[in-house]
Amino acid sequence: MKSTSKIEADYESLLADYLMFCEFEKSPEYKEYHELEIMVNSPTFKQKKAELQHLIFKGSKEEAQLKELKLLSRKAHLQRFYSIQESPELKRFDKISASGEWAHYQKLKSVVKSPTFSSRNKRNEKSEEYLQNAEYHTLKNSDDVKFYEHFQKSAAYKSYLLMKDSPERKRYEELQKITVSDEFKSRVAYLEDKQKWEKTEEWTGQQRFAELNKMPQVVNFLKYKTSDAFDFFRKWELVFEDRFEAGKLDPEKWATQSHWASQSLGRNFSQPGDLQAFTEGENVLLEGKSLKIEVRKEKAKGMQWQIPFGFVEQDFDYTSGLVSTTSDHWWKHGILEAKVKYSPANNLVDAIYLMGEESSPQINLVEMGLKNRLGLLSRSGEGIQADCESISGLASGKFYIFRLEWTTHSLVWKINGKEIFTVNHDVPVHKMHLNVASVVVSEPVNQLPHRLEIDWVRFYKHPKV
Repeated sequence: MKSTSKIEADYESLLADYLMFCEFEKSPEYKEYHELEIMVNSPTFKQKKAELQHLIFKGSKEEAQLKELKLLSRKAHLQRFYSIQESPELKRFDKISASGEWAHYQKLKSVVKSPTFSSRNKRNEKSEEYLQNAEYHTLKNSDDVKFYEHFQKSAAYKSYLLMKDSPERKRYEELQKITVSDEFKSRVAYLEDKQKWEKTEEWTGQQRFAELNKMPQVVNFLKYKTSDAFDFFRKWELVFEDRFEAGKLDPEKWATQSHWASQSLGRNFSQPGDLQAFTEGENVLLEGKSLKIEVRKEKAKGMQWQIPFGFVEQDFDYTSGLVSTTSDHWWKHGILEAKVKYSPANNLVDAIYLMGEESSPQINLVEMGLKNRLGLLSRSGEGIQADCESISGLASGKFYIFRLEWTTHSLVWKINGKEIFTVNHDVPVHKMHLNVASVVVSEPVNQLPHRLEIDWVRFYKHPKV
């Protein structure tokens, strides 16, 4: 049998984790966590991360372009081409071409050298042929025409023309244009940036996801996300609980009169054979965060039911008390638990039990004193029928958790989680309320005052019931 303290500690810890779990599921942080979890586990995220972490300048298209440009810039024929392109000779050549002087010379030459050109007229200073021939020879002997004719036939100019429209030169200038662009420079800088992944929105999201994973709420959520540890809390609804921490009895939950007393006489009364008078709460104590029903040896007057007279006022040598749940706290089927100090005393009966509108049947969560037992009591014409199990081996003065699991077809009693007794017949199907009382059944009663002490009590109901 597990220790009471261990059971309580485990329960409180699990309940705290469950409440944290439920609160987190409703929080904005959960929504954020869920969205980030989907993101960081998505194929798109993983692919982008892998690509960026392996995306470097070395081996890139941009590196290849720069290498190609460098290689081309070292080509002798390209260097020669640009040397000629910038030379004064080519500039003079182009200037002559642009002036039309060479073209005019060529035109005159074709005229003068033509077979139809009249040699006779070219001696006539007044003829057109003469003027054309004179101009032709002037141009032919000019420095510009001689230079143009010589440069045009030179190896340098032929080399220049060869490279001028070549794919190689076009590629070189294309690469020059590409590599000096802002777009290219920005791309190279990006490829060389070792922190490129850390500058993405995805990385920021990943960091936030990592931060959330360290939060106690998330650690707790992940611990129980796929666990069945919370099945009890999900299946059962806590509809009644009292830890007796307020220092006084909660009138919304408890009355210090029995249900029949309040319905019939308006004050407590004792059953035939009882040696105590039930007071109106004077023997109900709340000290040290627990409920105590105290039996005292003291003179008192009280009502007692006597056949055939009915209620008769009597003198009693003992007093005791009782509590019962109010009309708002009657239940049918569920789980009743109470942490009770096991302290049986001779000639007394301490009882924690469920009862309906009638005095029978009565479900004893626990009975201590004259008999130490738990079970079902039923009244009939033949007397009281007890379907009970005696309990023994419990340490007197120690707290134990007594539990009743009440379903449609069975009653199951447990002590500290260990199953003790089961009843599968005559299971009550009507609502019942909880009662706590101490009764003096015979004398002498030693060690008074005696206290029946309850640390807490709970009732769970299935939400569908």
